[in-house]
Amino acid sequence: MLILVYGDDTFRVQEKVKELQVAFQRKFDPTGLNFGVFGSDAKPGDMLQAVGSLPFMSQKRMVVVRDLISSTKKDGEQMWLSLSKTPESSILVLWETMEAKAIEKKPLFQTLSKGADVHAYPFPVLEGSSLVKWTTDRVKARGGTITQDAARELCERVGGDLWQMDNEIGKLVAYARRGAGLSASGGNPPIAKIDVEELVRASFEGEIFALVDAVSRKQAELAVKLLRQERWSGTSDFSIFGMLTRQVRILIAVRSMLDEDPRVTSQRLAQEMGVHPFVAQKALDQARKYLLDDLLATHDILFKYDAGMKSGYLDAELAVDLVVARLVR
Repeated sequence: MLILVYGDDTFRVQEKVKELQVAFQRKFDPTGLNFGVFGSDAKPGDMLQAVGSLPFMSQKRMVVVRDLISSTKKDGEQMWLSLSKTPESSILVLWETMEAKAIEKKPLFQTLSKGADVHAYPFPVLEGSSLVKWTTDRVKARGGTITQDAARELCERVGGDLWQMDNEIGKLVAYARRGAGLSASGGNPPIAKIDVEELVRASFEGEIFALVDAVSRKQAELAVKLLRQERWSGTSDFSIFGMLTRQVRILIAVRSMLDEDPRVTSQRLAQEMGVHPFVAQKALDQARKYLLDDLLATHDILFKYDAGMKSGYLDAELAVDLVVARLVR
């Protein structure tokens, strides 16, 4: 049996491999004598021998190999083609962490996946409603509950990094339990949106979106507060300026497409601009609040300020303040 577990969502890939290992050891090998793991740098002879060897006092043996397909060059693929005929007594798991679509294009993957007893488990990075569902299910698995608006807020702040997401969920569930313990009524209240806002710091990109949101809504006080928080967290004004510039360019592209087709969707924007659907949806909401001419004028000023910072006659902090002030007016 050959099992392909692959994708750039390394959290779910690793969880699936662990799940397969636990199931194998529970059913065939509680002693662990018939389980082995190889890295991509292992000697081919050792790896192939492990796959071909008979199990010791068991019906099956399991061999896990990491990043074999993604690290194998074209001229080295021939030696691995025999893996498509893995002995019935062996379970071979190929653990790949390359993007799912990219690994599926590899000739070695295509050849191996056509074998008689092959099972494939692709794990691309989650986004949109799939990410919200995974997050909600993960909270339940950790013994908590979460409201839908809180789950969406959490996904917007963390994105598809499930390693960070799992850590944040653990923190939020513990916080909700502590709150329940302090409550006179008892019970385990669901994680609310305000809990996420207070306990989960957004990614840098998420903070920039929040800043531009405040600016686009002409909420000057909130924009200044968010800008101050970002500086206190240690983000340099050069980084903030760079992200603001990137965001203005995205808004220009979206506003241009909106002017051509007022019914343009975030899905189309994401595809044509090559950005994450979350980024496209946020930019679409924000671009509706600006005129294209105003965004183009702001971009010209950004270019002027960038030249000023690089030549040394304009301070980065002042440049950021001036850009935010212009956008919020």
